[in-house]
Amino acid sequence: MPTENTRARIRVAAASVIEREGAGNLTLEKVAAVAGISKGGLLYHYPSKQALLGGLLEHLLDNRANITALTVGDEVSPSALLDAMIDADFTLPDDDRVMAQGLIAASAENPELLAPAKAHVAALFAALSASRKTALQAQTVFLASQGLQFLELLGLLSLSVPERNKIRRHLKALTTELQS
Repeated sequence: MPTENTRARIRVAAASVIEREGAGNLTLEKVAAVAGISKGGLLYHYPSKQALLGGLLEHLLDNRANITALTVGDEVSPSALLDAMIDADFTLPDDDRVMAQGLIAASAENPELLAPAKAHVAALFAALSASRKTALQAQTVFLASQGLQFLELLGLLSLSVPERNKIRRHLKALTTELQS
């Protein structure tokens, strides 16, 4: 699908500009140049910088659609939900990580930008809170995984691959305990 390929190329270009120059220096002109398209071509897909930032967030949330799908329905398995979330958190592609960093920075200027992400997190947290028996443990694992990702995104913590893997295994073991 050529349109989606172009949109993906634009998102990767935006991530590249954010990584190289910071979110505050993200311009449509720079993104178009890195993507190898005209500014008019970029505007066809994303008519404004806000639309582009919204597209980055939509992409990140679309990649988590399998997690959101687990929250639909009457009976949600907290362990399955947490398992999927931990896998998504710990395997976030580099381009997606840079997009997330850029969105965090851009949200300082426009807090409403993160409204869809806020709704996503609220739905996950509500689903994990549904069971009186496992709510606190499930919420704790959720917050631990998300907290680690946030600290890494902000550059406040940098763990080695073995350290990250050890924490990932531990979090997944805690999710297995929820099934008991």
